[in-house]
Amino acid sequence: MKIRRLNEDKYIALDDDGREIGRSTVKYKRLDRIFPDCPGQISIHVTADEECRDLLYGAAVTRARVLLGRQTENTRVYAKLAPEDRPAMEILSCMGFAPQDGIARMVRRVTDEKISLQAPPNCTIVRDTLEDDGEKLRCLKRYNECFGADRDINWLEELASYENFRRILMVSPNDLCGELMVWSSGDTGVIGVIQTARRWRRRGVASYLMEDARKYFASLGLDSESMDVWMKAPGSMPLARKAGFEKRETLAVYPVLVK
Repeated sequence: MKIRRLNEDKYIALDDDGREIGRSTVKYKRLDRIFPDCPGQISIHVTADEECRDLLYGAAVTRARVLLGRQTENTRVYAKLAPEDRPAMEILSCMGFAPQDGIARMVRRVTDEKISLQAPPNCTIVRDTLEDDGEKLRCLKRYNECFGADRDINWLEELASYENFRRILMVSPNDLCGELMVWSSGDTGVIGVIQTARRWRRRGVASYLMEDARKYFASLGLDSESMDVWMKAPGSMPLARKAGFEKRETLAVYPVLVK
């Protein structure tokens, strides 16, 4: 077995017959809109047979430490694991990682109660199905910039094809305040994307949009709603809990390099 570097950030493991049995990837993203106090985010992802995982993690962590040393702003290194992947967690623990972050699925019961929150002055709620091509491109650009992603129009059009899809916008006379993308899955409403314009943060935009989504789900006769939350993203868990969401399960574990 041997490890081969495909480029600076990707490695593969080959068995004695030259067949690929594992792969590791290191990615740097600047996510200042999600993590304003730690904008640099270096992620590690490994898919491999058990026999080569430690070698691939070793190569990936070495590369991540090099990238970390080059940064001039607050940056962290984390790995992406399935919650049940204890062997990988043991490997990473030996390399200085601790299970400090992850993705949680949050749920709440849908009710048809009136919205008790106040929207910011002069702001209006608009719902659409994202059919306009120009709006699709602008929405996609905002998403990619916010989440450091490189999604294409096909991804967005797939979302828009989900059952009961709606985009819920809050707009002021001058600009877009924030937006949600929601749909249904069985008897559950899904808040799939939530983002707030930088200058409108901490002004109740996200909370009000989530309440409007609740009213929309109630109009469909749905029993519950869910949203997936990056647990350590500042404000995300408090926002969800304040709105009445409770954690149902951990979808992913993100061990963080601590030493």
